[in-house]
Amino acid sequence: MTNRILKKSSLTALLPFLFILGMTACGGDNHSNTDDNGSGSDGNETMIGPIKTVSYISTNDLFPNPERGFYRYTDSKGTPALSEQTLREYRQNNSSLIYRLYYLKDFKNAPISDAFLSQIRQDMGVARKAGIKIILRFAYSIAMDEPDAPLSVILQHLDQLKPILQENKDVIAVLQAGFIGSWGEWYYTTNNLNNDAARKTIIDKILEVLPVERTIQVRTPNYKRNYIGVKTAIQAGDAFSNKAVARIGHHNDCFMASVDDYGTYTDAAVDKSYLNTEGLYVPIGGETCPPDGVDPADCEKAQAEMRNLRWSYLNEDYYKGVNDTWITGGCMDGIIREMGYRLVLQKGEFSEKHAPGSELYANITLQNLGYAPPFNPRKVELILRSKDGKTTYVASLPDDPRKWQPYKSATINAKVALPTDLAVGDYNLYLYLPDPEDSIHDRPEYAIRLGNKDCWEAETGYNDLNIDIQVSASSDLPASQSSIKFTLNSYLIDVLI
Repeated sequence: MTNRILKKSSLTALLPFLFILGMTACGGDNHSNTDDNGSGSDGNETMIGPIKTVSYISTNDLFPNPERGFYRYTDSKGTPALSEQTLREYRQNNSSLIYRLYYLKDFKNAPISDAFLSQIRQDMGVARKAGIKIILRFAYSIAMDEPDAPLSVILQHLDQLKPILQENKDVIAVLQAGFIGSWGEWYYTTNNLNNDAARKTIIDKILEVLPVERTIQVRTPNYKRNYIGVKTAIQAGDAFSNKAVARIGHHNDCFMASVDDYGTYTDAAVDKSYLNTEGLYVPIGGETCPPDGVDPADCEKAQAEMRNLRWSYLNEDYYKGVNDTWITGGCMDGIIREMGYRLVLQKGEFSEKHAPGSELYANITLQNLGYAPPFNPRKVELILRSKDGKTTYVASLPDDPRKWQPYKSATINAKVALPTDLAVGDYNLYLYLPDPEDSIHDRPEYAIRLGNKDCWEAETGYNDLNIDIQVSASSDLPASQSSIKFTLNSYLIDVLI
């Protein structure tokens, strides 16, 4: 756990023998939706024929999902090296995130040693093996009166860290700006870094060395506003771009702890309104701390605040005095369930008639019941697998889960060309939401599990859409003209070879 701005009181890869799986479909009811002529009623009947509708059943089960929820705290002072076994135990207890604070105390006036850099690389590898992602921060001092490093040294260190950040972006959830002051919280500093000019120089450098697919977080809303030069929150048109405004999120390390959260807010009402919009497009998270001048946040206040401010993650280990209030108040399971995103299938509409080369139509409605949208890039794929499990096809869709905003429905509308050499027979259809990085794309620990009954296939990370796709030898269906196509899953081919 970090201190305050002001006063501080694999699962393994798939093997061929897993292809044939004992599965239960995503709980729900399905029925045909046709008019008197047997044609689909949604205007697509000329291409796809009759439509079958599936209604899905949600569940309140608790389970880990990537880049969201309660994280477990670690730092290089207390845990010099990460343990794969410990990280796997965290996952078993529904934590997919760890916080990793690297203290560079020994390098305030020197380059980071090769040994320390090697340890960081090793930790990243351990996290990857365990199916964990990291909230990352670097700092030089661990007490208010302890020196930090001069600006020139910080910039040198960022150059040294660049290869590690680039090579391991797959397991980095977000990078907190850090470096300045005690605990890297951008306040107490012995090197005159608590000013806009120094902060801008460091943010510029971090954005340069950090992969463009990843965001940083700053400690107060004013830090971002002053850096960007505007008072208004990010607009939808700038979101998910390479622009600086789209790559800077927020962390609050004294959440709900005082009227201004120990200096986090300049004007709480204005700042919270700002974060309410920001949180639709950039990550927001942090930790609680001992309350000062306010009562510990009860269930009603805590859930309302996290919902309003679009929280994606929170420290499980600190501050227990606040977190335990939610256990005794009976809302902890709800917070675990809803923090970050909680994606739930509602309804699916699927074509019933198929032939090799024809079109598969899928119109899938989901709802995000969580506090926030996913904040890192993620793929959306349809998986078509033969009933015997021996052949799998994949189609990559253009949808972006980062746009699936909290408390709103989202629709995946897909028209996908079936292979012209597709074997006649019966197939299952799945929705797969994998990480886009090749190194972990096929790891189920890094895929999103939907909040539906009997939907999740743990061995693959697929979500069963509870629809049988029947492919006939002959059909009057025309050939699909869609640019989106099912292709043989190359990963499975590699495994088989």
